Amino acid sequence: MTTVIMVTHGTHGDVLPFVGLGRILRERGHRVEILTHAPFEAVARREGLEFTPIDTERDYERYLADTPMLLGAGMDRWRRFYDAIGLFDQIGVECEVLKARHVPGETVFVGRHTTAISTLFAGEALEVPTAWVAVTPVQYMSERPAVHMYRETMSDRLDAVRAVLGLAPVGDWASWFTSARLHLGLWPEWFDRAGVAAPSRVRLTGAPYGDDAFLDPVPPEVERLLDRGAVIVTGGTGRMIHERFYAAAVAACAAAEVPALVVARHRDLVPDRLPAGVSWFPHLPFHQVMARARAVLHHGGIGTVVRAVAAGVPQVLLAHGFDRCDNGMRLARLGLGSWLPERRWTSEEIVPLLRAALAADGYRERVAGYAQAAQPGLPAAAQAIEDLLSA
Repeated sequence: MTTVIMVTHGTHGDVLPFVGLGRILRERGHRVEILTHAPFEAVARREGLEFTPIDTERDYERYLADTPMLLGAGMDRWRRFYDAIGLFDQIGVECEVLKARHVPGETVFVGRHTTAISTLFAGEALEVPTAWVAVTPVQYMSERPAVHMYRETMSDRLDAVRAVLGLAPVGDWASWFTSARLHLGLWPEWFDRAGVAAPSRVRLTGAPYGDDAFLDPVPPEVERLLDRGAVIVTGGTGRMIHERFYAAAVAACAAAEVPALVVARHRDLVPDRLPAGVSWFPHLPFHQVMARARAVLHHGGIGTVVRAVAAGVPQVLLAHGFDRCDNGMRLARLGLGSWLPERRWTSEEIVPLLRAALAADGYRERVAGYAQAAQPGLPAAAQAIEDLLSA
């Protein structure tokens, strides 16, 4: 039995794909353990995975509260974030867990691209085959600035972690950053072709659809609003969202006179008073409800983008930060949606796009080919990892 140890960080879109991947690997006879944030323990164990928390529920909320600093300017913002949250120490702890779980000749490490540094460090020290998994194209597009950031602002603390493992300081950060034996991209080929393509070393496997792991019943109020032709408004499950996002989205729905389901994990991000016909929910099973929405007005996260395409639902993106503008541009090039940068988040600009989405006759037929090609890709990712085991 092969042991697969996975490490990931972030919000639902960063963690649930790994849970889904782990479930498939477990079903294929492998022992799978995931190291990630404490709030994901229940869903991971429900899928049959072993679980090691890298923080507490309270620590995770603090982590999310500090993520908006990553939306700012300056190369040192990542160093400040790592220092503020104690992430350098966390990398060291993750490495120790990976060492303890290692079974010589029978172990593979799988990490989230960019942040799961521990998998590359421990993999190097123990000579364990390692896969780095990206959830969005921008993770590959930003490799050069990421290398510069690690080398110029974080190398002292990272090399200190390496020293504990008996490793020398990194001499060539660019080579180290691409040193995983397997590189996976969890998005469809049609999405890759719509923008800067992933490097040739990357194996694209398709969309992950990690939200399938949630099987909560649909509240009656949601059913009523969907029956009335509601749109879904969501800025994801974290706090790395522009402070004006929800206010702008809600105002646009009110101006367009369309009911809305506002889905946000944190109520304080949403306006205190919501217009008639607009209701807030901390989470919804998108794989159950999205196909019934008239449109999706969202932040541009790739998980929401591909889920909406698969559901055949028109979408409008209010994009700001990380990969979201790039996702919006890819979607627009394909004629599958529209998007606005933050400086244009006014009802005068959002409402016409929202109304156009609501009136998008023939959209489901136009998107059908892309929706079919956006079918779940985690089985292909699992196969790639199994190929790594036998290489």
